Amino acid sequence: MNVREYFRDLLKRHLKQRELWDTVPQTSKLMLLAMVFCLFAAIGVISQLDSHTASQAKLWTAALFTGVFAVAYAWVAIHKTWLWIFLLLPLQAILTPLVFIMVRQHSRAGPVVPDALAPWLTTSSMLTIFLVSSAYVLTMTFIAREGDRFFRTHTEIRLAGEIHKALVADIQKQTQGFEFYGKSLASGVVGGDLVDTLEQDGHWVAYVADVAGHGVSSGVLMAMIKSATSMCVRFDPKADGLLAAVNDVLCSLKTGNMFATFACLSWSRDDGLRSSLAGHLPILLCRGEEIQWLSAQNLPLGLFPNAAFESTAVDVLPGDVLAILTDGLTEVVDKKGDELGMEAIAGTLRRLKDRPLVEIAAAILDQADRHGARSDDQSLLFVRRLQ
Repeated sequence: MNVREYFRDLLKRHLKQRELWDTVPQTSKLMLLAMVFCLFAAIGVISQLDSHTASQAKLWTAALFTGVFAVAYAWVAIHKTWLWIFLLLPLQAILTPLVFIMVRQHSRAGPVVPDALAPWLTTSSMLTIFLVSSAYVLTMTFIAREGDRFFRTHTEIRLAGEIHKALVADIQKQTQGFEFYGKSLASGVVGGDLVDTLEQDGHWVAYVADVAGHGVSSGVLMAMIKSATSMCVRFDPKADGLLAAVNDVLCSLKTGNMFATFACLSWSRDDGLRSSLAGHLPILLCRGEEIQWLSAQNLPLGLFPNAAFESTAVDVLPGDVLAILTDGLTEVVDKKGDELGMEAIAGTLRRLKDRPLVEIAAAILDQADRHGARSDDQSLLFVRRLQ
């Protein structure tokens, strides 16, 4: 490798580190700079211990001067190119003797160090400075190496989060005399909840899936469910047949300790509206002041291959609103340890049943936020019969 290639490689590594530092929050950068200041201020104090002309003013000046320049070097390493060091080094070399000359001229001398003690102080201070400086270099090297690994992981998780947002976009549509609104809020960068609607040959399917667990693994299984559901709807858009097909796909792809609950509504002119639940919360049907709980259950998806699933006919009238929720909403816990529960959400649905679906959803999500912190993915899907 020639000199030109060496500096080109050095520049690439520096730009990569700059990208890493751009992802670090400002508060974390301030903490790092504060650590650098304190560490090198201590080195400045230690450097004065073997001085025969030591004084309080020189100790404070050495601490402040060394700490400030150390912070300047660290700031340049974070935000600028390494070429700035060629400006800081001569500046420090010029200012250091000038500042200490002024301090010596305008400060009183401190206690005199005995000649017998001076060599021991000199050796001790030099050894301490060496050890502390070595610890700093090793620490920064460790941060750089682990930071590079963190940067790659962080980039992958951020990409997964972007894919998740695309897969679980908000739903707001009307089709075949029905209105839909769906929204999903992940508890982290990647969530395991899924809200979707599909149409095929005069049929539509609206469903909510909730993968057990959190994080990237749940997000991957969620993407598999979305893909499998989209594929299976083409062959069997009916609720019971759809769940059986998706279950078989998941059983062949997932690991043994993962499963998903599923709530599905399907409609066609021949079969009307049907619902099917696979280990999921009941579907709420709001008609006037009455709330019905559609709770006929099947096993969750992904537990057993070739499992049988059943669906139930739902009598739906114009103005009726159906709500599918995930337990991330109902299991929000307040400071007393009490869960929000389905009853509270059903009350909000009953009170706002005639409002636009987006407003009903916003009210329920706000109700959950006011009740307690979000610790699980929160998703909801509303379906209103228009005619």
